[in-house]
Amino acid sequence: MILCILCIANLSRVCCAFQPQHTLPLAFAGFGGGSNKGKSKGKGKGKKKKQNKVAPNNNHLFTPEGRMDHIKARIAAADLSPMAKLSLSRTTDGQLALDVDPNNIVVIDNFLGNELITSMRAEAESLLPTMIPSQSTRWNEDTQSIISYEKKGVLSTQIEGGTVGYEKSPRLVEYIVTLTSHLSANLNQILPDAYHLSGDEQTNKLAVCLGDGSYYDKHIDNLGGSNNDNADDLGDRRKLTALLYIQPPGSHDGQPSYPNESIEDDSRGGYFRAYDVPENDMTTCIAPRGDRLIMFWSDSLVHDVSPSYVNGDKDRRWALTIWFTADRKKGLIRPSDVTVEEKHFGGSSINAIGGKG
Repeated sequence: MILCILCIANLSRVCCAFQPQHTLPLAFAGFGGGSNKGKSKGKGKGKKKKQNKVAPNNNHLFTPEGRMDHIKARIAAADLSPMAKLSLSRTTDGQLALDVDPNNIVVIDNFLGNELITSMRAEAESLLPTMIPSQSTRWNEDTQSIISYEKKGVLSTQIEGGTVGYEKSPRLVEYIVTLTSHLSANLNQILPDAYHLSGDEQTNKLAVCLGDGSYYDKHIDNLGGSNNDNADDLGDRRKLTALLYIQPPGSHDGQPSYPNESIEDDSRGGYFRAYDVPENDMTTCIAPRGDRLIMFWSDSLVHDVSPSYVNGDKDRRWALTIWFTADRKKGLIRPSDVTVEEKHFGGSSINAIGGKG
């Protein structure tokens, strides 16, 4: 299936068509189910980041052009430099080399502003009746095979384009179109060629955790990648994950700020947990704070989501994930790291696919 998002009506001047990698059913969209026992540690300390404040006059958000220009401005104002941080890593032949750190993360708070994120939340909730149980896959030791299953308390859908898709959720479509084309361009300016992203290819998923302990198992989004230059190659080309939390504004006011957030401080759970971040054997917990954007490398970061509980519909954990694909001419998918597989998945990359969903 080719997901083609067409900017329509007043969006003709910023028309953008998407062609994500070959058929990505929800079972392979990057999340998983299962539990991850043990407390997080090493939350990491750092200076409180300057918040990405939005100007109070939001009259420009009344039109599609205005909203897309607003998103472009927020991208331009964002500090993306952490995605280009370098570290020493081993090459496939065992040599040490300086490369982009596989565990880089960018966290941007107040990314779109209260008005736009509130409208996007309303659109997301309107799609709830059409959403289906989120599918995933995992390795079955008894049958020695990959089996499919439904994740407990998680519903999902893919945001479609075209006239019908745009009528259902115009702001979600505008966000996907604008982020894919402009975030990729800005990142490509600061990243080595091997990390360049396509500006017209993506895949996405809108998901909601209904509570009652729903979670995502520890995983890496893309372990099935390919560096084949063939345009018809069916390999997974997802390179960068951009996850936007569509919670009510102020959903986690009063909680510690990133990077010092802790699951123990919030009974609602649903925290994104990044492993070996900021250092090896440490875990960074990131709250599903409303209007928070998280970016990380799809082909390398080990992560999961802690069990989610809700006190009502407003506490449901909504997330819109966009996966950017590697540029067809320059971008490469990182090879699997045997050391990481042994540490987190018992030595077999097949066990890590449980996160795809």
